[in-house]
Amino acid sequence: MSSETAKPASASCVSLAIMTHPGQANPYGTLHGGVLLRLADECGALAALRHAGGSGGMINTVAIDSMTFLSPVYVGERVELCAEVTYVGRTSVESRIEIFAEPLDRAERRRVAVGYGLYVALDEHGRPRPVPGLLSETEADRLRDEAARARQAVRLARRDEARALSDPGDGRR
Repeated sequence: MSSETAKPASASCVSLAIMTHPGQANPYGTLHGGVLLRLADECGALAALRHAGGSGGMINTVAIDSMTFLSPVYVGERVELCAEVTYVGRTSVESRIEIFAEPLDRAERRRVAVGYGLYVALDEHGRPRPVPGLLSETEADRLRDEAARARQAVRLARRDEARALSDPGDGRR
């Protein structure tokens, strides 16, 4: 990837906001983690799509990992999700996703979850397509890149393990 096609992480920033409602919650009045994961996936995918660009292309989710829930989200709160690209491979894009919640009657925003999503860019035929590089200009960018490469190495090892376990020739199912 040439530096001419590389984009800064700031070019991929995206946010989504919703109001929570009882249909998204458990009997205790807190949102299901799956509701937050679906929203996180959508927000992360938008950041990845914004980075990948290209007309006629698509983004598919490869993995949602390291999603850590820090505190509950209550029915009636405003939830905001923010995502930004943190790693780019040849055809893959990682997004860092942060989730915030706040009560409606006061501006007390709190971070309730943080995680990463990995997406692959696809062309109009559904085949992986190359994506622009991620521009690194500062020491903070270089630290971000180093941490992202470590996360990607762990994901690749998990993928290899999952493929080995699903091989019908090994006698296990």
